[in-house]
Amino acid sequence: MLFMGLDVGTQGVRCVVVDEKGNVAAAKSVVFERLNTAKDPGLYEQDPKDWERAMEEAVTACTAALKGLGIPAEEIRALSIDGTSGTILPLDENNAPLMHALMYNDPRASLEAAQVHGAMGAHEKKLGLSFGASFSLPRILWIRDNAPALYEKTCTFAHQADYVAGLLCGEYRVSDYSNALKTGYDLIDGRWPGEIRELGLDPDKLPRILQPGAPIARVSPEAAGRFGLASRTWVTGGSTDGYASALAAGAVQAGSWASIIGTTFVLKGVTKELVIDPNGSSYSHRLPSGEWLLGGAANIGGRCLNACAQGRPFAQLDQEAMALVPTGARCYPLTGRGERFPFVDPGAEPFYRGDILGGKLYPALLEGVGFAERLAFERMMKLGCPVGDTIFATGGACRSDVWLKIRASILNRRLAVPRVVDAAMGSALLAASGHFGSLKAAAAAMISFDKEVEPESAWVAPYEEAYRAFEADCAKLYRMEG
Repeated sequence: MLFMGLDVGTQGVRCVVVDEKGNVAAAKSVVFERLNTAKDPGLYEQDPKDWERAMEEAVTACTAALKGLGIPAEEIRALSIDGTSGTILPLDENNAPLMHALMYNDPRASLEAAQVHGAMGAHEKKLGLSFGASFSLPRILWIRDNAPALYEKTCTFAHQADYVAGLLCGEYRVSDYSNALKTGYDLIDGRWPGEIRELGLDPDKLPRILQPGAPIARVSPEAAGRFGLASRTWVTGGSTDGYASALAAGAVQAGSWASIIGTTFVLKGVTKELVIDPNGSSYSHRLPSGEWLLGGAANIGGRCLNACAQGRPFAQLDQEAMALVPTGARCYPLTGRGERFPFVDPGAEPFYRGDILGGKLYPALLEGVGFAERLAFERMMKLGCPVGDTIFATGGACRSDVWLKIRASILNRRLAVPRVVDAAMGSALLAASGHFGSLKAAAAAMISFDKEVEPESAWVAPYEEAYRAFEADCAKLYRMEG
């Protein structure tokens, strides 16, 4: 029995097919032909035809690989899709795109975001979020105000994952409450709020909402023939890419946390009750269990290492770092201005304290990101969130054993690295959740770990002292209120 997960990201599509034990039977990644089709500088759009072409190549490669192994497509019981959060695409009555999709990082709806913010203050307070230009609801308002004829022709405003699901099953007017969060869906009452109509928007243009993993429809005969799939396979409710990444790491029950460090740092953890963050740096999605997935994304992360490396292999730098840590230095190594999590300070700038000469800069940067990671965890604990003894760690930072050891020692917690960390794996878990009876049961059966990293006992005390000094530095330099 197999399950398929599709991750439709910023740069391409990743498809994985796994069995009920989480073993990968087939996988394929395909990059988009174009990453940005916007004509004006500073704006971000993508052509849904590029999504379709990449999805077709990825899926057909996987079904062909299965066929080569003697495995029929009928073994794929269900599939699910995740997409970029906040991306929106208007469709006409025939489900054809009326324009290129407005991507999650397109800033054009900033004025509309302020309008939504003013009209939906009670909704924001209720759910603990703040509508910004990265949300899809302000983009719908922008389309209404700047392309009214196109708005009138729109039958459905689809999210990225919705559109790809429609290509596979023919149902384009269904979404999940993970993607719908940034379109204004009320996760507590399970409805589109009345304020949407008060904004002058037609709620009939919004999709019907299911929970992630719920069945939508079976693969259409046309899609089955085109992609090598079987018409008995269910297409199920999807999620955003960040949501799926957290699931793939194992964040599926209260107290579990996924710490994802790549170019930037993302933290997501599960709480039993909805947690409201007064400083607005984090907000929650909802899990099918009724629990909540709280998270935030920082501007800090692995990007700071690139300039320091100056082309030298990271493996060599890691080896040299082992003899220099703990360095005794401390830093918050932002590569630009501003921070958004675990505090919000648009004017935040990097700081460095202590000796970072003689080769110590690289290990000090590793430690600095580790200190920022702990600051985020302590913020979550201050909000009343339980954090267990084991943190699920994913992202490019997990390629560095010394960095894992540094982070484990700063946190004084075990780090567990999952065997398969693709967001597509999180979508496969959602596809499998119906078979297993719950997402938790699917994760227990399908997620395994490549390695576990314990704190280095000799490093724990020095890092505790350095972290407390780092924490005091941050309190002096940054806006940490809330």
